[in-house]
Amino acid sequence: MKKKLNIAIAIPTYNRLDKLKVAIEKIKTQELDDRFNLTCVISNIASQDGTSEFLENLKDADVKFVIWNKPEENIFVNWRRCAEAIPLEIDWVWFHGDDDYLTTPQAVKGLVDIIDQQGDEKLALIHICQARRSQKTGKMIRGNTFDLCNEIGYHELLGWMSSIVVRRDKFVPAIMRSTEPLAQGLKADDLLENKVSAYRHSAGFLEECIADDALFVDAPWVEPQDAAQTEESMKRWQESHEGERYFYVVDDILSMYERGLLQKKCRPMFFRYLTFSFWDRYAAFLLASIIQTAKLTDRQREHWLRLRKMADCFLLERDKKVFLQWYFSITSQVTHYEKIHAEVTQLRDNLIEQYKFTNSAVYPFEVLTADGNLLR
Repeated sequence: MKKKLNIAIAIPTYNRLDKLKVAIEKIKTQELDDRFNLTCVISNIASQDGTSEFLENLKDADVKFVIWNKPEENIFVNWRRCAEAIPLEIDWVWFHGDDDYLTTPQAVKGLVDIIDQQGDEKLALIHICQARRSQKTGKMIRGNTFDLCNEIGYHELLGWMSSIVVRRDKFVPAIMRSTEPLAQGLKADDLLENKVSAYRHSAGFLEECIADDALFVDAPWVEPQDAAQTEESMKRWQESHEGERYFYVVDDILSMYERGLLQKKCRPMFFRYLTFSFWDRYAAFLLASIIQTAKLTDRQREHWLRLRKMADCFLLERDKKVFLQWYFSITSQVTHYEKIHAEVTQLRDNLIEQYKFTNSAVYPFEVLTADGNLLR
């Protein structure tokens, strides 16, 4: 008789009680059958909006709830606590944002169908397409995890947490490793100085599953609750410097090369980020700063060098050449603009000083004679 699967949906939550309730209700409505058990693991360590009280009374007849509901000062270890709370008997973990939801009561059953069809010792990770981006074909693409990143994009495969389903024996060590820098008691302002990537979990999953297969599934079973990023979400991103920490995604990849974990090189598609490329996002961030301030900070100069290092990841020399031509072109413009602006600023300061001297009085108000004496 085939072993009954144990599926867990893992939700780290923070001050989103209303959205968490929506996510949980969608989980409670999942259709179950005799092939699997469904567990929902929720971690909460810092919410102040009634989430703690809500979780204390959370239960359901069909879905087993495992709750980590203990206050801590370091809010950045919430994902870590979520991984620690996952029971040992769980086979597969579906990561889930507290502001997302399962779009159909058949979502988990559909996942189990896929595991029944494709599941073997080589398959470690399954990506379920975000509903608004899905073409709803049901098509599945399978391959080595790194190779699949090269085909559809690193961020596309491993970026959005609610698309990611991972075997428990891979999920837990990946989250524990990727959150290790955050477990040191860092504050929000420390994240930049310590070069903590905005996508540490993606690096963790790639590192843990590098020798295994991944599966991309074009099925619209999970979706954000908000049609666009909310003010609350943008505030969180700003407070944790999420936008600038995108630069450290390059560090994650280069680190894997330096440690010998990655042997293959990247195609440009590896660096796809939604509708454009990571290097476009990096350059746009830096260009916006130079346009606004006309001067790069020391850290921003490091980012320019980091952008250059992306070329070291490319598989084909022609891609590297095209990238570097683009890079040196845009860098020369930035350098030229910064230099000219500094010169213009200095010229303006000189003119202001000249104006002050030119406009200063050298004679008294009274009329003077040619010999410089006052008229009597």
